[in-house]
Amino acid sequence: MARVLRSKKDIEQFSLDFPQIAFYDDQGNKHYFVFEDKQRNGQWTLMFNEYTKAWTIHGKGETYCDPDEQLLEPAEMVKFIWKNRSSVNKVLRQKTEFSSEKA
Repeated sequence: MARVLRSKKDIEQFSLDFPQIAFYDDQGNKHYFVFEDKQRNGQWTLMFNEYTKAWTIHGKGETYCDPDEQLLEPAEMVKFIWKNRSSVNKVLRQKTEFSSEKA
């Protein structure tokens, strides 16, 4: 299971482990990871398509919904995750607690 993100190197490992950390959407053929969008009071979905090797994000909440997924270059993905690491870490901790309870 992924460890919490404390450095940009941790984000690199997070991206490598993404298929094991994230859920998988059969229809969209992509892995996805949902976490809180604190700035807009909603949620972000970070996605990775293994066929195209593309990272995308999409945000939505009660008062907004981004019209389309936004393509991120790998360096932009790292910056985005770093900026939102507290929300990402919260989900990673919940996943760790859940898998500990199941063991």
